[in-house]
Amino acid sequence: MRSHLLDPCGFIRVQTWSSEALDTRKVEVAVGTPWPKEIGTTAAGKADILCVGPTDWLVMATDQDANTLHQQLESAFAGSALRATNISQALVRIEVQGSDVRALLQKGCSLDLYPSRFPPGRCARTRLASLPAILRCTAPTKFECIVAASYCDYLLTWLADAAK
Repeated sequence: MRSHLLDPCGFIRVQTWSSEALDTRKVEVAVGTPWPKEIGTTAAGKADILCVGPTDWLVMATDQDANTLHQQLESAFAGSALRATNISQALVRIEVQGSDVRALLQKGCSLDLYPSRFPPGRCARTRLASLPAILRCTAPTKFECIVAASYCDYLLTWLADAAK
């Protein structure tokens, strides 16, 4: 089992109070992929998009592209109820991989991580090791844990201890 901090990336949180507010044409041009609308689904293009709630998305881009993408999303959302907030400094990604990664993560969260229920391309907001987190399955034996930057050391220590 291996867990490590991934290189920084840009995070943009997109929220709205209206589930009908999204005009996908302009937004899809900005991100280069169809916008995921079903909770727990993801999309990959110029940026990765995680649908973590009915009106809540996390857009992940390279650290250098985050400000430009944020401006493009703000332009695409003009006149709508959607808002984009650059939260790049607030979150980190920890990659956890190995043949027993699902059993390890199951020790700290209540999600059903069985491969048929949580295949690559799925994400979920949950509590992991008593911390608010977003889990994203990137491969059958690889997950990303997205947490507040202040929780990074604690989660890395918890993962190492839980893997013993």
